[in-house]
Amino acid sequence: MKNLIVGILLSIPFVLIAQQQKEFDFVANQENGFTAVKEGERWGFLDANGDMVVKLRSDLVTNEKPKSGNIGVAGIKYPKFQEERAIIKKQQDGVNYYGFINNEEKTVVEPEFLNLTNFSNGKALALKLEEERLGKNQLLGKGVISYKYDVVLIDKKGEVLKYLEGPFPVSISKQKLREAPKIEAKWLGEKTLSVKAPNKKWRIHKL
Repeated sequence: MKNLIVGILLSIPFVLIAQQQKEFDFVANQENGFTAVKEGERWGFLDANGDMVVKLRSDLVTNEKPKSGNIGVAGIKYPKFQEERAIIKKQQDGVNYYGFINNEEKTVVEPEFLNLTNFSNGKALALKLEEERLGKNQLLGKGVISYKYDVVLIDKKGEVLKYLEGPFPVSISKQKLREAPKIEAKWLGEKTLSVKAPNKKWRIHKL
């Protein structure tokens, strides 16, 4: 009986090791201490020890053919943690909205922005949606709403630090907004930004 118990106890570590082993369809390069992995259509993250810290999920942002030069979501090839934040998306009425999770899988910035960049020095660029009620369509009996967005700078909690440019008119529908509006901005330094204004001119912003 004693030998049987010892045999069972000795086998436990090997069972645990076997359970930890995992195969993936794709493993990205390690960045900032985390590695993005893909299985099917879902993505997750491993830490430096190879342990799964963010389970496989379908809302992490990825593009099979990322757009070169695009600093927003369209330029992201596969998910990554930048300053302990990774971009997620949520679809509503056919339109994608974006936010962030942290490395504990908690949503720290709700998906409410039309586009986002990864964080740099604690700041990210975002397109913040605003709506304005213009009245009521008497024929249809429905409220008439006008939408616009502003280019803003947010902190790691999603709070707006500064409004940069806008408003830009936008149509919120899956037919007219199949892709996120482009963030047309360039970092010129840690505290200097150039952002394209509604008049198509590039303005310099000192933070």
